[in-house]
Amino acid sequence: MTRPIPGGRGDLAPLALAFILAFSLLMPGCNPPSTGGPIALAPPSTTPGTTPGPAAKSSGSGVVDDRQAGKVQSAPRSTASQEPSPFRFAEVAKASGVDFTHFSGMTADKHFPTANGSGVAFFDYDNDGKLDLYFATATLLPVGSATKGPNKLYKNNGDGTFKDVTESSGLGFVGFCHGIIVGDVDNDGDQDVFLCNYGPNKLYKNNGDGTFADVSHAAGVDREGWSSGGATLDYDNDGDLDLYVANYGIYRFPEDSHQFCGNPEKHIRYYCSPRSIKTTKHILYRNNGDGTFTDVYDQFLVDAKGKKIPGRSDGHGFAVVTADFDDDGKVDIYVTNDMNPSFLFLNKGNGTFEDATETSGAAYDDKGQAQSGMGVDAADVDGDGDLDIVVSNFAFEYNTLHLNLGKGGFTDVTPMYGLAADTTPYVGWGLSLSDFDGDGWPDCFVSNGHVDDNRKQAGEATEYAEPPLLHRNVPSKSGKGRRFTLSTRDVGPYFASNHVGRGAAFGDFDDDGDVDIAVNHKDGPAALLRNDTPHDNHWLRLQLVGTKSNRDAVGAKVVVELEDGRKLTRQRKGGCSVLSANDPRLTIGLAKSGLVKKLTITWPSGAVTTKEDVKADQALKITEGE
Repeated sequence: MTRPIPGGRGDLAPLALAFILAFSLLMPGCNPPSTGGPIALAPPSTTPGTTPGPAAKSSGSGVVDDRQAGKVQSAPRSTASQEPSPFRFAEVAKASGVDFTHFSGMTADKHFPTANGSGVAFFDYDNDGKLDLYFATATLLPVGSATKGPNKLYKNNGDGTFKDVTESSGLGFVGFCHGIIVGDVDNDGDQDVFLCNYGPNKLYKNNGDGTFADVSHAAGVDREGWSSGGATLDYDNDGDLDLYVANYGIYRFPEDSHQFCGNPEKHIRYYCSPRSIKTTKHILYRNNGDGTFTDVYDQFLVDAKGKKIPGRSDGHGFAVVTADFDDDGKVDIYVTNDMNPSFLFLNKGNGTFEDATETSGAAYDDKGQAQSGMGVDAADVDGDGDLDIVVSNFAFEYNTLHLNLGKGGFTDVTPMYGLAADTTPYVGWGLSLSDFDGDGWPDCFVSNGHVDDNRKQAGEATEYAEPPLLHRNVPSKSGKGRRFTLSTRDVGPYFASNHVGRGAAFGDFDDDGDVDIAVNHKDGPAALLRNDTPHDNHWLRLQLVGTKSNRDAVGAKVVVELEDGRKLTRQRKGGCSVLSANDPRLTIGLAKSGLVKKLTITWPSGAVTTKEDVKADQALKITEGE
């Protein structure tokens, strides 16, 4: 992919651009990094704003059209934590009764949708106060040709074990499911479930008695497509939750399944590059308040001058996080796209969002390259009160940390914050900026795993299963800032082995005040990582309930003032990770502070709740206006 030209896309004469590229290739050390293929001018799209893939091209190694063509196929260096880690996680899935095994539908033909895997969700489906687990899975293509699955729901028994309640719940979807969105879309006090599929998406209404009803058709959300994930938000601030759904692209089976990518000489087939998939518009479902939804994706965007513009269609959409990125009290939208710029849409407060993608600094890396955006999270990693963004990417890229500069501006600080070298060798998926040791600073977990299981057969030094990464947020050596340091040594057997990770969810399933992790492995058993990190830090858990605001309080801002004067800023976000849904409660590490001097909650409606001298180590349910 060529570096974006300031001032617009495609406004430089092709001859001049070709000259620049040719000159750069002749200069030692000046080759721009590729995002997944030989550097080439993409052919013009037949539909404005979409990005189809170029015709098959071969690299010098004989590999054609996969996303690593043209890369140096050497073994990645071992990423090993040299210092003992304070973190401890125990893998307890089997012991807890979680026996889920994922099925991707992957065959030797490498049909593209089978590469991306599926997600997992932490949520309380039966309103008993305990986090339950829901796993998504896929099937063989074409959909309907075989029965695989279903998605599985596990009830938390409250004693460290789970019970499979899939059949009785009505959530046993059978089909090709990638992502899970969870939220109270009908404002009735329980969590509903939206499934992002290859095929028609599904919406399940929570009946409030431990069962769900498929209301997809009646709600108007069951159209054909290929969706990855998404997030809830109240985009128009009318008090109910809307849905942003990220679409990956257009893939028609079997018409689009015949392109060969890989090593033709050895008859080894890889997954094709995302550039082979035509992009399409995403979806913004406005909640009509009567159980139905209307797609307003082509009505909600404006340019910097406030002029209405069509919805973007140039992103292979993966993950979404909804939060207030410019600190104006309104919830914004950030979308990761695979080998396309990540979208940033800033809420103007009148039902429209400014497309700040190209001007934000959060769409590309520091070289102006679009990366293979997959997972995403946002948190205040440097303690300045605003949300920074981290994005997981493909191998030969790094997981990018975009530092918030204020007013919707970001800059790539990944190398300076210690995340570049450790993450470059791996394909990153589900991730989180969560405080895993309760010291009040967000740490970073990412689940890794390649897409191709057969590269070694072609003589490449590429592993299919890859190690998960866990970075601790620590003071910089100068003591004047923060950085991340790899912290996987002695954490537990799971972190000492390799996995084919995909979606990951984060939440405190055992209610002991720290954040646990669930991982959905592609074509493998799931992992449930119980956080057993020893420490004497304190914590506070908040369950926020909106009244004038949306009931889930997505978009709420929380400021916690500790005894030592330090202020922690957290937000109730929508989305995050990839293909997955996190604990909707806020678990806040308080370090050594046994008392919160002041707790301030700013709700999406603008209302403010303040509490003083709040004792630590407890869970609070706080309702707007009370």
